[in-house]
Amino acid sequence: ENPVRESSHRSKGLFTHCTLAPTMSTEEEGPTEVGTADVDVKEKEFVLSFEDITVHVPSKSKGCLSCCSNKNSPLRHYGQEYFGMSVEQRDAFYTLDRVSGYVKSGETLLVLGKSGSGKSTLLKSICSRLNQTDELYGSVSLNGSPIGKSNQSWRRMCSYVSADDGTHSPVLTVGETFTFAAQCTSDGHSTDKEIADTVDFFLGALGLSHVKDTVVGDENLRGVSGGQKRRVTVGEMLIDPNSRVYCLDNITDGLASTDSFSLIQQISAACKKYRMAAVITLLQPSDEIVQLFDKLLVLSSQGQTAYFGPVDRDILQSVFLEEGVDAEKGDSGGIADLVMSQTTSSMEDSAISRFKTSPTNLNLTKELNTIKANAVSLNDRESVLKQFLPAEKYSTSRLYQLRFIASRRRKLIFRNSMTYARSVIAIVFGVIVGSLFAALQQDTIGALGRSGYIFLSSFLVLMLSSAVTIPDGFRQRITLFKHRDSEFYSGRMAYVVQVVMDLPLSILEATLIATISYWWVGMTPGADHFFFFLGTLIGLECVGQAFARFLCAVSRTQVSANVASSLCILLFATVGGFMPAYSTITWVLRWLSWVTPVAYAFEGMMINQFDGTTFFGLVIVDKNGTSTVGNVDGTKYLSSQSLPRSQWGTNTQVKIFDCLMLFVFAMVLDVIAMKYQESSRDWYFNKIRRSRATVAHSTEGEEVKSGDAKLDENDTEAQAKSGEGSMEPESLAVSNLSYAVNIGKTKSCWKPRRATWGSLLGPALAKIAGKKLQSSLARAEEEEEKPVTELTLLNEVTARFKCGRMTALMGQSGAGKTTLLDVIAGYKTGGVITGDIMIDGYAKEDATWKAMNGYAEQQDILNPYMSVLETIKFTADCRLPSHVDKNAIINSVIELMDLSEYTDMIVGHEKEGEGLPKHARKRLTIANQLVVQPKVLFLDEPSSNLGVNDAALVMGAVRRSTDAMKLITLVTIHQPSKKMFESFDDLLLLAKGGRVAYCGELGPKSQTLISHFTSLSGKMPSASANPADFVLSVLDGGSPDEAVAKFKESDICKQLNSAIDADVKEANSQPRGIATKHSLHFFTEFGLLFRRQFLVQWRNPSYSFLRFFVSAGATFILGLLFFDIKNNVQGAVFAIAAIFFMTFVLVIPMQAAVIPLIEDRAVLYREAVSGTYSRFTYGLGQLFADIPFHALNTIIMYAIIYYLVGFRSGAEFVGYFIFMLFLANWSVMSMGQLYALVTPNEETANGLAGLSVILSVCLMGFLITSSAMPQGWLWANSANMFRYILQGLVTNELSGQNYNIDIGALIPPIENTTTTADGSGRFLAHLFDDSDGKVITFMPGGTVPEGDNTAAQGAALLGLVLHAGEGENKAESEQDMKDLLQCMVENKCLVEPVPTNFLECNVVSNDPHVSPVCFDQFSAVIANLEDSERHVGECFIDMIDHAEPSSTGVPASFKLDAYTEAEHRDIASCLTRKLLIEGPDLGLNSIIKGFSELWDIVMFIQEIIEKGIDIPGDAILYYFGWSQFDADKFEFSAPWKWNYCVIAVVVFLLAMEIIKLCAVNFIIWTKR
Repeated sequence: ENPVRESSHRSKGLFTHCTLAPTMSTEEEGPTEVGTADVDVKEKEFVLSFEDITVHVPSKSKGCLSCCSNKNSPLRHYGQEYFGMSVEQRDAFYTLDRVSGYVKSGETLLVLGKSGSGKSTLLKSICSRLNQTDELYGSVSLNGSPIGKSNQSWRRMCSYVSADDGTHSPVLTVGETFTFAAQCTSDGHSTDKEIADTVDFFLGALGLSHVKDTVVGDENLRGVSGGQKRRVTVGEMLIDPNSRVYCLDNITDGLASTDSFSLIQQISAACKKYRMAAVITLLQPSDEIVQLFDKLLVLSSQGQTAYFGPVDRDILQSVFLEEGVDAEKGDSGGIADLVMSQTTSSMEDSAISRFKTSPTNLNLTKELNTIKANAVSLNDRESVLKQFLPAEKYSTSRLYQLRFIASRRRKLIFRNSMTYARSVIAIVFGVIVGSLFAALQQDTIGALGRSGYIFLSSFLVLMLSSAVTIPDGFRQRITLFKHRDSEFYSGRMAYVVQVVMDLPLSILEATLIATISYWWVGMTPGADHFFFFLGTLIGLECVGQAFARFLCAVSRTQVSANVASSLCILLFATVGGFMPAYSTITWVLRWLSWVTPVAYAFEGMMINQFDGTTFFGLVIVDKNGTSTVGNVDGTKYLSSQSLPRSQWGTNTQVKIFDCLMLFVFAMVLDVIAMKYQESSRDWYFNKIRRSRATVAHSTEGEEVKSGDAKLDENDTEAQAKSGEGSMEPESLAVSNLSYAVNIGKTKSCWKPRRATWGSLLGPALAKIAGKKLQSSLARAEEEEEKPVTELTLLNEVTARFKCGRMTALMGQSGAGKTTLLDVIAGYKTGGVITGDIMIDGYAKEDATWKAMNGYAEQQDILNPYMSVLETIKFTADCRLPSHVDKNAIINSVIELMDLSEYTDMIVGHEKEGEGLPKHARKRLTIANQLVVQPKVLFLDEPSSNLGVNDAALVMGAVRRSTDAMKLITLVTIHQPSKKMFESFDDLLLLAKGGRVAYCGELGPKSQTLISHFTSLSGKMPSASANPADFVLSVLDGGSPDEAVAKFKESDICKQLNSAIDADVKEANSQPRGIATKHSLHFFTEFGLLFRRQFLVQWRNPSYSFLRFFVSAGATFILGLLFFDIKNNVQGAVFAIAAIFFMTFVLVIPMQAAVIPLIEDRAVLYREAVSGTYSRFTYGLGQLFADIPFHALNTIIMYAIIYYLVGFRSGAEFVGYFIFMLFLANWSVMSMGQLYALVTPNEETANGLAGLSVILSVCLMGFLITSSAMPQGWLWANSANMFRYILQGLVTNELSGQNYNIDIGALIPPIENTTTTADGSGRFLAHLFDDSDGKVITFMPGGTVPEGDNTAAQGAALLGLVLHAGEGENKAESEQDMKDLLQCMVENKCLVEPVPTNFLECNVVSNDPHVSPVCFDQFSAVIANLEDSERHVGECFIDMIDHAEPSSTGVPASFKLDAYTEAEHRDIASCLTRKLLIEGPDLGLNSIIKGFSELWDIVMFIQEIIEKGIDIPGDAILYYFGWSQFDADKFEFSAPWKWNYCVIAVVVFLLAMEIIKLCAVNFIIWTKR
């Protein structure tokens, strides 16, 4: 008796408490035994009918391509060749055309049809999940009452299982996936025990119990197998107890035939027992499976009803067999083969006509009329439907939904590695930003630096929060849409849960960045200031995540969302108010500052930082030599920044408003995203219906014309010539072949471990204590571990395959079919292989094996941007010798594979619904191997995911190729139909453990095979039975050991061994020729790869068009923002900013380089392994094929931004700009490609690219100059490629130009804080009454003249120098002056009062017994004057009449205290004049040079004239650390743009290209 506890709300589950047939086998563990519970379940009977269902797909308008409609239009030709796609207008068409049928409760309906016949569309129409853009006509009715196109309650009653298994959350386990589905569909009152019991029951019924704790997985995370994932997809929907109708699309795909039969049998039994109904589509069902259905619906290739009625072979023969055709000959296969036997439209039309006039169709019409006649009146329909449809919108209450959705979201967050990476990234960037800006001082340079810190923090937080949310949003979106289509829960509740549960991470990330960097940078102290800063960052985090969620809701692909995110964030940054300021933004774009979150954040944080503060401004020296330090008031500084909302109220009110606006932005974006998320799911699951892509003309010119391809004698001769000198093997044999892999210790299943403080800190504490610390959980897991060190996948396999014969390789699940194929073909590089692989008795030689074999994998790994003809010809050019007639061989292969109608069609992306149909892709994959004229052909599941007709097309082509080319063909096959199976000549059957259960001929009508297995099982199959199903059922139902032993004892095995021994004996007696591998000349191979890569990139819109569009659009916006820069300092800064943002524009298309290369990696791996070309040549071809695109993008950017901004003219400057921009384009795209090659997947590559970009922005020297960086970060600045790009372009623009400063514009916000000699304060404006004043600018930035520091003493000394005038000293050496300067500064001789201290230090002391401290150095300088004592005495004559000069020249009676400070100044100025070198400005320059050499302080002095100050551009570059100061010549120079910047970028570029080539050669990524 079933132990599952009976619960009323679970009485409707599909498998619940029903008698199950023998369940399916599994790879590792048997199924759960489920008995019968005597449950009296009585449900209301119903009938589901659909009448005249017609689905109309609207036409595709030409839109902007209407100009291309003329066939002779050159735009049409270029559009076709550029995009590789047709720009034809797509006409409207019908996917379904008047399809009618019905299914009653307790019945199952099978839907069969060719590819494109509309099977899936019919299921979606029935279950109300049709695309909203498609037009549905006809009616779907329940008991005659129409349901309507979109009915939420009906979607709950009618479950839909899609054919896509990629809709699960990969990090959740199988058990958790089922549990969540059970929680969503429960009544909200179920206990956790009841839900767990239900989940265990379904896992057992589906044979998934042993993988309950295994993650589902995806292409990046290894999880359950493909067949198990298919069962997870089915079970997730079947677990719903509210469902009475099931629409199941290709649910047996990926399952073995016995497993498929068992699953369909269980569904059929459950429907009969619980009076439910199921509509199921299958691809290649066996007769045994078809017979389980009550009704059969066959759709024609045009979506019309070709048959609807019972599964009766006689009736089917009367419809689908042409008149006069013998039933035995015309119906030699299975039922699926019979109903799909119409190969032409005329045959289909005949069958449809016969059905319409048949009694079966008459019965259908009568039944539909009866259903409508028995339907209730129009007024009562709603009440009748309510009796069947669920009353509530959802199974559970909103509160209950919150609970289980939050529980699931918590698991997803904690199992996402990015969750932990975000915290680490926040800490790292907090440390980086904090340490970078730590050296800022309280001066103008520091204010600019802190403004940069505010901008960088805003930019960083917004970009990080958006970048990490987009991948997660796309990963979860497909699962959300699947759940919403099944009405598991409210989409709004799921969205609210996501927003709320993501908020703690946002707060944590912002807190880490703010806490680490805010105090380190030295921002305004105070808790109120800090928490406002933190709150603003949290607001930006919320905006970034909301914006990312919005992009996820409205974007179809992740690459488009990433590009849109980068573009918008760049736009936010440029109009955010940092640079350019709001008032300088052109009116065309100024409105953007009002809808940009960064503008509000920047304004609020600027007010928070500078309101009420003061910082050092300038040092002004007047004509009297008075130096004055002016401080800048922070509030007035804010006024100069032209903040847009500063006049709205007080600064406190404005900043609070700005902070609140961030949360308003987040809420608005989330509301919009919530709405669009619900609407976008209507189109998400529907593939883009595009016109089939074609090239405008064959790129091979007239060389190959596949339309004229004929397999004639010339082609045969061409094939023969291609094999000149090579052997024609008669057999391929393996003897005692075994394969084992070392797996170490493996756990029985994966269990997600709960993170606790003990589990996190335990290992660290144990290491510190020096003891072995082990938790109980770890001990329990170790007890679970099995000490298995080796797993045997193949066990002494012996088989022989003959020339001109097709061998089917079949077996139980996990028997090692594909493994055997890989081992023989040489694709297994790991593990231990023992045994022999022989060709005509000779041992296989790896050096020549690639030239002899072709391997077509299960996945169609093809380049999506090449045409069929180009794909085949590329392989032929690479692998065939030059002396053969390649065109003839290509033509013959195209003819054999029946690809003539597809030759000019682009392969396309299958997932996006474009390009070749599935069967044509498969034939192209095989043709790509046949064109190299192999002797042995390996095919892995060539009929997988194909319908009956499509599989027949593929296998028919393989059969023709095997016969025509005398191939040894080995094919792994899954669920073959009877007709397909009997097209094989031989069978190799593997039992579990990789052992041979049969290897030999099938015999006429498989009688040899049937005879062998009849003797093994004692049962004879029926005449109509599928032999493949029969032998697998015998193998599954009996003992594999017995089957293996029986075969070893059989005559077939003995004959096999004898044949192998005969081959070896003959080989030993007669040596034969060995095939030689054809090697292309390096340059020929390079040319082929270059040409292909160029075509691929030219036809890839995401690489070429998107890149050009982004570059053009972004540079145009930058050109408008920085339009026509002026020849002043602000213009210089704008020029630097324009170049900085332009450099960032280059980064946005980097993702366009990542996606295609990751997609192309699989093609590279396949072609390189098969010997098509070398990896090194591929890398070079990729490298050089990119160059034209870099050049074109460079020209586009240059043409737009250069003249809009108004960069300098001149051939040298324009040429340098273009050349450096070209290198930048190349370098950035190369960086993106490098990430694509060295990382496992797209998400990691984009994440790494984003982090490197942010680091580059921090360290490139714009937001904080290299001169202001701490010493510890200078290495990172030097190692930053973007620094050299920026430095080179800025130097090219600024060097050699002068930029004017309008002093009048700077004076108003600067107030004097230094008292003058008379003790009265004054404004600095008073200093500019005359035009001969001087302004001193201290460099490098951050040197603030304050107190008694070196810079302040330098400013004071310059005051004396300017007051003294022209010097009189004739000294030739400057060393004496440097000694004097050093002595005066070290002894604080130049502090206030400067003249008095100057005299006391150098010439006179109040203590007559003590010499002045710098007397010796002073005397050494004065000694260069003739009669130095007289010269010194002259300075005192006016002070002391008839003074007697001393030996030093200073009157003995001179006392400092006896004179005023003004008199002290006159004497000090006179003595200073005696010290200065004779000549105009030479004395001044010697002082400046001395300070520069001694203390690395450059004091740049300019005359103030009426028009302001002209500052050399090189002096501005010096501020950034990009020019040098020559003290001898007293000038700045920037000589590094060619011999430093260009060389550095080239070195970086070469390094990346070398690493790329190494990565192409040595790195292969597989699943984790």
